Amino acid sequence: MVDDTISEAIEAAATTYGLTLSEAEREGYTAEAEATAALLGDLEPTTTQSDPAANVGEDDDEYNAFLYRCELSGAESGPLAGTEIAVKDNIAVAGVPMTCGSDALAFEPEYHAAVTERLLDAGADLVGTTNMDEFAYFTTSETCAHGPVENPSAEGVPGGSSSGSGAAVAAGLVDAALGTDTGGSVRIPASFCGVVGFKPTFRTVPRFGFADLATSLDHIGPLAPDVETAATVLEAINGPDRRDPSTVGTREPTPTDGLDRDIDGLTVGLVTEAQDGADDDVAAAVERAADRLAAAGATVEPASLPGFETQSLVNAAVTATEFTTLVAQAGQDYGVGTGYSEPWREAVASMDADELGENVRARLVLGRALTAVDDGEGYVAAQNVRREFEGVIDDRLTDCDALLLPTTPMSAPDYGEISEDADLLRTIANTGPFNLTGHPALSVPVATERGDGDPVGCQLVTDWYDEATAVALGRALEAAE
Repeated sequence: MVDDTISEAIEAAATTYGLTLSEAEREGYTAEAEATAALLGDLEPTTTQSDPAANVGEDDDEYNAFLYRCELSGAESGPLAGTEIAVKDNIAVAGVPMTCGSDALAFEPEYHAAVTERLLDAGADLVGTTNMDEFAYFTTSETCAHGPVENPSAEGVPGGSSSGSGAAVAAGLVDAALGTDTGGSVRIPASFCGVVGFKPTFRTVPRFGFADLATSLDHIGPLAPDVETAATVLEAINGPDRRDPSTVGTREPTPTDGLDRDIDGLTVGLVTEAQDGADDDVAAAVERAADRLAAAGATVEPASLPGFETQSLVNAAVTATEFTTLVAQAGQDYGVGTGYSEPWREAVASMDADELGENVRARLVLGRALTAVDDGEGYVAAQNVRREFEGVIDDRLTDCDALLLPTTPMSAPDYGEISEDADLLRTIANTGPFNLTGHPALSVPVATERGDGDPVGCQLVTDWYDEATAVALGRALEAAE
């Protein structure tokens, strides 16, 4: 049985590389592979174990924000002592089923994600996990296998994929929540639900224990009712962790340094392409936010970002290739990666693909097929365009301390409105570019002209590791509302 399996694998490997094997090669490679497999079989994968959550049970809050409720007490003291926090359903909490918003996955981790541990160490009490779009691959909540999430702040969708985290914060069910952000999945719910969302500098928050979507784009960040809470939570969870090799050697930003900082003398670039592409009420709300920053002492001037309009497509192309490759490799990113867990590998390898939702099924088949057809040419092209745009942002942030733009070009769309790829790309038009460049981005709610419309998010983007400046500007916007 083992011999047959290895023989078949040798043939498949040769086909992958376009090799025609002689009989002698086939027999020799099979024997060598069997010997190597026997040696590797002596290596035992280790599994971290954490104290499991207590009183775990499915939840039925009125917004469908929570998937599971649980009890997990944090340290008696710390910057988050006394706060109740939830995490997205793709972040591991020991003893709590982790579905990634899908019926296809059966996984109950025995360990905490790195960020879960850090929340607890900082004094937070973990109270549950929140619903999300399936495998974090949509922006409205409508692909969640556990039903769509309701928006407490608007008639439209709550945004995604961190839908439940945004709704839970907006409804006051928690003091803060963690989400994940590949093309805007922290900031889009923040915008639609009228709360604060903070995407950190790339690789500064460890991703061990998180279910990757696209490893060169993924971030973990907080949603909160105000900038101070978001900054405090982000500071508690960031910093290198050796279980996530991608974080080793990164700097550790201090977002809370911006809480008491004056913005007088800062220069802010108002992104013209984003303003031009936004709905009128959204553009007007951000224009008024710019006026408030100017009144508080900042200099606000127009800033053009050549190539900006193309970046949502670039983000989508990179995501498609990386996600389909991850799933084909049982959830493992070979190389530096974001961490390794044998239980997670086994769960993805044994996933019941027939139970996947329509959106993810289509993304897997189409993404893999396109990569196969062009041998990865599209991915390389997307990465090259990405690199050029990174240079554009670096140049602008040489002249400006921050960029200002709408978080999303629209307020919360109606359920069913985001149905075509063009609609989906528009939802990430202003957020996806900064997953590509890795710059920190803070979404702060601002009022519409009459003050009675749906929430509008105003996004502040700063240089790598300079979360503190984004916090200072966000606080100034809050004070001016």
